[in-house]
Amino acid sequence: MKVLITGSSGYFGSILTNHLIASGISVIGLDIRENPILNRSDFFRYYNCSITDRQELASIVSAEQPTHVVHFACTFNKLRDQDKEYTIDVGGSENLLAAVNRTLSVKQLIYSSSAAVYGGYPDNPEWISEDYEPRPGKYSYGINKRTIENMFLSGKRPGLKVVITRVCTLSGPSYSNERVLLKLIAEFPVFPLFYKYNRLQLIHEHDFVALMSEILRDPEINGIYNLASDTSSYISDLSPDKKFLLLPKFVMRSLMWTLWTLRIFNLQPSSLDTSIYPVILDPQKLVKRYNYKFEYTTESAFNEIQSRFTSVN
Repeated sequence: MKVLITGSSGYFGSILTNHLIASGISVIGLDIRENPILNRSDFFRYYNCSITDRQELASIVSAEQPTHVVHFACTFNKLRDQDKEYTIDVGGSENLLAAVNRTLSVKQLIYSSSAAVYGGYPDNPEWISEDYEPRPGKYSYGINKRTIENMFLSGKRPGLKVVITRVCTLSGPSYSNERVLLKLIAEFPVFPLFYKYNRLQLIHEHDFVALMSEILRDPEINGIYNLASDTSSYISDLSPDKKFLLLPKFVMRSLMWTLWTLRIFNLQPSSLDTSIYPVILDPQKLVKRYNYKFEYTTESAFNEIQSRFTSVN
């Protein structure tokens, strides 16, 4: 097995890369920034390459002849320019698919999508399965993810297995993003009342890499799978000392726009509905395939994050 990972220096990419090279599996990492820790292994080779560089990307894939490709590379709201994000995320994914289709050594392509493709709506079911119709709404991150899903599923060459993993929020010892909702839940003493009985779903890094490893070893898996824990928790239970104040949603939207504009918060204001109306993924399709038992619950994964944020402060 030889695994090529785009976005290898990012959160998802680095923890999977570390896990694979620790298992003696060769990994080819592609990213626009280097993670020096990953280069301390004979099982890892790094290329400084953007997925928007169609020619260089194709050259690397062709030269390395990987058997598996895992696509994590994504802007994730960092640019605050929807057209540019589309060019990188969707255009870059198109470049990768073209390279993979031409490289017959690649037997499996895994794409890391998101729970955001389902969208936040008041009529969302308690547990959302893969056959539920995606409705990303106006959230460009979810829209782009859904566009790439369709591209990979419809544009793959015969014989190539494509696995779409719709991932819930990931957490664990490597988590360091300080500008997203999870940190706010962990640290802010006051929160809007409409979040009090909203549910949060987290998958711990340990369970994430374990399930990704199962997928990589599975030559027959194909299609769309929710990659999430089998638990969720109310925010009021995760933070029992938190005070909840009545705050109209239009005020919250205005606040999000302010935090977004000042680069204090790294989620688009259009994503607010996915937190007001939670998207809780049903992981049973994947769990049953591997008879998987989760090591961490949402609560234990959150407690680890909360204790680390508290110790830092």
